[in-house]
Amino acid sequence: MYVHEALVPPSDAATMAVPSGLIGPNAITRLAEALTAHGGTALTASIFAQAGLAGYLVSPPDAMVDEAEVERLHQLVAMRLQRQDGIDVARDAGRRTAAYLLRRRIPRPAQWLLRLLPRRMAAGIMAQAIARHAWTFAGSGHFTYALDPGNRHILWLNIIDSPLCRHARAPTPACDYLAATFEAVFGAILGPKVQVVEVECSANGAPACRFRVRWG
Repeated sequence: MYVHEALVPPSDAATMAVPSGLIGPNAITRLAEALTAHGGTALTASIFAQAGLAGYLVSPPDAMVDEAEVERLHQLVAMRLQRQDGIDVARDAGRRTAAYLLRRRIPRPAQWLLRLLPRRMAAGIMAQAIARHAWTFAGSGHFTYALDPGNRHILWLNIIDSPLCRHARAPTPACDYLAATFEAVFGAILGPKVQVVEVECSANGAPACRFRVRWG
């Protein structure tokens, strides 16, 4: 398993084994919403049909889906749209996913309690909780996290062999959907100044997709 030694020391790293190649349906349903908001129903229907997923527009998935379907759909969106349009749609879908998670998957009392904690502590607790459910977005990939030992305002998230960009090739980091999801989720707990930047991506030939979460 890939671990960046400078940023993920063994004493502070956590890993999550992934049991299957399934991903939560938000990666499809929220992308459909964002795509429709951006380009209308005709564009959404065209891309979903090309991906062989037209049935999901008639009956949206409400259970885990094959990670290959998610990979195919997200990469088709990136291919069919202009670069910035693709980024905008992916980030919109990520924010929609985060809103769903905050509304339905992270209890409001827990959110309230986390906001009372020092932000570094809250960030670590959030990352630990995300790690326990990482297979819902990393599929058969592997998720790790670590609080930066040299900067008290930074947390690192890594996904090794992420299915979202497993076969993609791009000149810049390509996991805008996940970056936006992480940013909105952590932002709801740590404050609106949270920024999540993907600093390395397997689509660029890096060993893992690595996200820097910074607050303060």
